[in-house]
Formats: sequence, structure tokens, C-alpha cells
Amino acid sequence: MGVGSEAFMWGLLSALSLPLGALLGILWQPKSKLNSAFMAFGAGALLFALSVELFGHVPHHAKEHGILALLAPVTGALGGGLLFDLLNQALNNKGAFLRSLSNAKRYVGQMKVKRAKELVEELGSIEVFRGLAPQQMAQLVQRIRKKSVPAGELLFRQNDPADDMYFIISGEVEILRGSGDTIATLKQGDTFGEMGILSDQPRNASAKTLSNCYFYTLERSDIEVILHETPELKRKLSQLAKERLNDLEVKDPAFDAREWKSEAVSHLQYSNMPVTSDDIRLESEHKGGASNAAMAIWLGIFIDGIPESLVIGMLAMSTQGMSLAFIAGVFLANLPEAMSSSVSMKKNGMKVSKILWMWGSLTIITGIGAWLGTILFPAHPTGGLFYIVLGVEGLAAGAMLTMIAETMLPEAFEQGGSIVGLSTLLGFLAALSVAII
Repeated sequence: MGVGSEAFMWGLLSALSLPLGALLGILWQPKSKLNSAFMAFGAGALLFALSVELFGHVPHHAKEHGILALLAPVTGALGGGLLFDLLNQALNNKGAFLRSLSNAKRYVGQMKVKRAKELVEELGSIEVFRGLAPQQMAQLVQRIRKKSVPAGELLFRQNDPADDMYFIISGEVEILRGSGDTIATLKQGDTFGEMGILSDQPRNASAKTLSNCYFYTLERSDIEVILHETPELKRKLSQLAKERLNDLEVKDPAFDAREWKSEAVSHLQYSNMPVTSDDIRLESEHKGGASNAAMAIWLGIFIDGIPESLVIGMLAMSTQGMSLAFIAGVFLANLPEAMSSSVSMKKNGMKVSKILWMWGSLTIITGIGAWLGTILFPAHPTGGLFYIVLGVEGLAAGAMLTMIAETMLPEAFEQGGSIVGLSTLLGFLAALSVAII
């Protein structure tokens, strides 16, 4: 068997745990702590293999060939980590964050903080909120809820009790009075319903969605929590009922709106923004749902596996031969990742057949990637090719280490908590034992 064919077979073997894990996850749905232990164990084995097989020879090369032999893999590793981050973020924006629970919580949490900062600007234009300290404003923003409403729905009628106010994320809303005369059409970025809730008066108009809409909503009870701590706000409610002020600095030169908003945003950085399953579901719907996210998820898992397959090809071409520790680490890391991701995908509406196809195709692609690795990494490169190979090795290793730190270990900790540390250590030591034997 040629080296390329051997690398292809090793790649298939290492990735065979992907469809196997997907099937186990869907049928068995193992306990989260067991899943976490597998994932952390695999991460530990990979950390050992990467440290020894890829970066272990860098000091020797640097002494023998000079500083360029150090700069090439270091630069490649930094580039690989940055490239992984950029691609990962781009794909998450398309819906790939669903591929793991920790990734979904982290991404949705980031989106919540980002939108909360935007709301500081929106709410900061309302004079009554001047009575809030920046930290109180940050707490109020965290009480904002997200809501999706289909086209043609009546949000409230004129003279209904005013219980909440709305901030339009996307879509259009028609404001009606009397027998149905349209007085305004509101779009993304507009706010409505605040006059009634803040003045304690019934709705002075009706509101109806013209298209599918996403809103932020803020309920009266959430504002009352802040009012209890800031009695001065009660006096100012009647002022806002008459006029919504758009420029605080013009009305009150002593008020520094820019500094106030800046402080409120800084408090958001240190606030706890909990992410619920409903938050993840709504974010998925906002990105187009599980169907539209399927390709983004597949690409997200694909970029996780590219470095692994290239490294397998590189190891197949090395004078030391294939590292069983690395293969075992990849296999064990893939198994729980596929289990947890498949459960998440199924819960978000993806068909089982599509999930299995995604993982199965990635198994084949991993084998092909390992075969390509034998072409990219010749056994005895010379001249400038030697430094290029070092750089490409660093690129693959850097992307892989970044992936372990950003996806595998956080996902393991999300599911297993403190068991992660010991499991990672055991994986590292097991890989060491395999390498010695």
C-alpha cells in the first residue's frame, strides 16, 4: 500500500467516529458527563500529539537552520489560529453556531450583549431614563426580551392596557387609529408603545405587523423594578407622555449623553447575560432556521476537520511514521462532538438522514484531506520548500489548537464541569503512554 493510500485509510479511521457518534447521539443520547469525559480525553490526547509531533521538532530545526526555521511555524500557527477564528465567526453568523451547545451559548450570548449595547443607544434617547445610573441602565437592558410575530398579527388595539413597549429588529409595523386609518408605518430601528407604558395610560393607537417581524420587548414589571430603586423616575413619567425627546444634550446641556451611554455599555461588559434554550431557538429562526443553517453547520464542522486531516497526511510522510496517539485522539475527540452536535441539530429540526449524511461525507473528506497532506508535506523537503512546509505545518497546528481551545474544551466543560481537567490530563497521559509503547 502506498503512503497516500495509507494516509487515506488512517484519515477514514480517525473520522469514522463522526457518523458513529451521530448515530449514538440520536439513538442513545448519553449522559452529558460521559460525553464530556470522552471529549476532554480526546482533547488531552490531541494536545500531546500536537505538542510532540508538530511543535516538538521546532527547537531542533531552529538550532540547525536558524531563526527562519522558528519564524515559519510560529507565523503559520498564528495565521492558522486567526484563519480559524475568522471562518468560525463567519459561519456562526450563518447559523453554524448550532453545531455544539457551548458554541451556541457563547455566540448567542455575544449577540445579546451586542444588541444590548445597541439598545443603550435607543433607550438613551428617552429622557425618563436619565434618572438611571449607568449600571441600572445595564440591568434594565438585560430584561429585554426577543419576540417573533408573523405578518398580519394585531399586536394591540387602541385603548388596550399598555403592558409592554417594542423595538423593531426586522420587519414593518402599521400604526392605526380610530376605524383603521394608518397614521405611521414603522420599520427596523423604530420604537413604539413606550408612551402608554411609561405614562400609565391605555394605548392611544393600534399596531399590526405588515410582515414577519422580530422585536425586543420591555414589560412594565421590568421597569417597575428599576422605579422601586429610583423614585425620581416616577415624577418624570408624565413628561415623557407629552413628548419623546430625541436629543438629551439639547434639552439639558449639563447632561453628557455620550459619557452616560459609554458607562452603561461598560457595565454590560461585566454583566451576566444568561442564554436560554429559547434564546438559541429564536436566534436560529432569525438566521433562517435549521434548514438554512444546515450547510453552515456542515462547513463549520468541515473547517474543524481540515487541520486534522492535513496533520494525518504529514505524519504519514514523516520518518517516525504515523502517530497512533494522534489517531486515537482525533477518534475520541470526534465521537462526543458528533454525539452532542447531532442531538442539538435534531432538537433544532434537522432530519436524521441529513445529519448522518453530513457526518458520513466528512469522514470521506477527512480521508481525502489526509491523502492531500502526503502531497503537501514531502518526507525530506529541501531549500525554500523546507520553510514552506514548516509554515504549513504551523498553520494546521495553530488552527487545530485554536479549535481545541475554543470548541472542544468549552463544550466539554459545558457538559461535564470539573471533570474536564482530570479527563484532559488522562488523555494527555494516555497519548504519552501510546507514544512510548
